Amino acid sequence: MKLDKEKVKFSHFIPPIILLALVLNPLTESQEFLHEWLFMVSHYVLFIGGLLLSYKVIKGSTYWIIPSAFLVSFWHVPYFFALAGAFTFFRALNDFSLILAGILAGISASRLSLFSWLSLIIIWMLADTILSIVFLLEFPAYSNAVYKFSPYSESQEFNTAISMWIVMSAIIVYVFGKFLKELLF
Repeated sequence: MKLDKEKVKFSHFIPPIILLALVLNPLTESQEFLHEWLFMVSHYVLFIGGLLLSYKVIKGSTYWIIPSAFLVSFWHVPYFFALAGAFTFFRALNDFSLILAGILAGISASRLSLFSWLSLIIIWMLADTILSIVFLLEFPAYSNAVYKFSPYSESQEFNTAISMWIVMSAIIVYVFGKFLKELLF
């Protein structure tokens, strides 16, 4: 890994710190135990916050994307999702893991080809679309119908799916806008 000392400026860290502060605070954390949609949106924010912490500042192997993808996928397996939704210890592990996954993705990002970037975005869109459809269909494995300790009922899953689509749409617009800007200018 290589630290790009020219890019290490205080201003670089302001956006990720703001994003992380939005979800890593007692008010938001307490509401995440009640609202599944907020818990899911926090996953995006934690990952993006971690990514922005390391993106363009630390450059490393493209292979760091593999543990990054594993960490993100792990917390979306129904059992582990329910554990993190229900218990503070697992929530802390979830939050730390998603920030770390973002950092690892940011480290890999500088070395990925454009084709690799687009391929990863397409894979992410496909996986998240499938997961949001699972929520939309109110699949019981993500609720307290299967895991009694889960704080989330099946009725919350529709709102979770909608929030995922909103966040995915915003990210897609941003990424493809940035891609087109680089392509055209």
